[in-house]
Amino acid sequence: MVVPSRSPLSQLLRATEGSAPLIILPHDNPDPDALASAAALRFIIHQAQEDKEIIIALGGIVGRAENRAMLRYLNINLVPVGEIDFSTHPQVALVDTQPGRINNSLPENFSPTIVIDHHPAYGSYAAVPFLDLRDGYGATSTILTEYLEEAHVDVESKIATALFYGINAETQDLGREATPQDVEACQFLYPYTNKRRLAKIQNARVPREYFKVFRDAIEEAMLYDTVVISVLHEVQYPDMVAEVADFLLRLDEAEWSMAIGHYNQSLYVSLRTTNRDVNAGEILQKVLGSKSAGGHDMIAGGRVKVTEKGVGVEKAAVRIKDRLLKAIGVDASSARDLVR
Repeated sequence: MVVPSRSPLSQLLRATEGSAPLIILPHDNPDPDALASAAALRFIIHQAQEDKEIIIALGGIVGRAENRAMLRYLNINLVPVGEIDFSTHPQVALVDTQPGRINNSLPENFSPTIVIDHHPAYGSYAAVPFLDLRDGYGATSTILTEYLEEAHVDVESKIATALFYGINAETQDLGREATPQDVEACQFLYPYTNKRRLAKIQNARVPREYFKVFRDAIEEAMLYDTVVISVLHEVQYPDMVAEVADFLLRLDEAEWSMAIGHYNQSLYVSLRTTNRDVNAGEILQKVLGSKSAGGHDMIAGGRVKVTEKGVGVEKAAVRIKDRLLKAIGVDASSARDLVR
């Protein structure tokens, strides 16, 4: 691998030099963009340092059918973060997340070696040896694709397929917050993708419980002027909340959609908008707190701990809903059922 000395890739490779193992840590409950970025980073570094131990760690779970299919068909192996011994001081690369965020399992006071993300900077991170934050990009996978191009190595089909799917999943087939860089990355990757495996991922089979969640989400959904909100109660995996938020935004009367679901002592919140003149990430940070949420102009997510069950969870969900409506200036008294 021949890399220009001042390029971002050369700086990345210098940061990972040495015998210490590298732990690649995407955000908890990783989505396709995070999974693809982690797999591509491992591939690229392995091309330059064949003997280096590189592990992709998993905090949380991979629940969404498409994401599980992605792991299966593209042979992406994950090690539970609980099995990682951080006391041995490995190198750590955060992908699609940043230090100090509630959505990753990096131990407190542990400084990563690498941070690569397409979200806005949530801190200064002066102590991080390699930092590549590009909030002008629609996906972290696009950043990794540019590294891959720069490396001038044979592009492995599984890596290309992962990155291509990661970009398209994050940008809804280049229709949401996609940039020219995202389009160029997809054009570069497409000839190398395995179309059959890509189709199996995109059309992954789902269990009966999946349809029950959507039925309940539709029945519980309320419309407040141009805002549609559904409280999902208990969910089998956190990604379901984002799936429902995306689905609800298809309503032609809606400019905003929010889904709230309870999983493992936390409320997960996903916010979506069609309004390009606002910042969903900033609004959700106001609703949940700056450390509990993040996102971009049109898509945001967050998580808050809830210690009480039953009524306590319901009250917390109502508070979140009311804060959102207040933040975007919508009267809560305009509520009406979506379908009932």
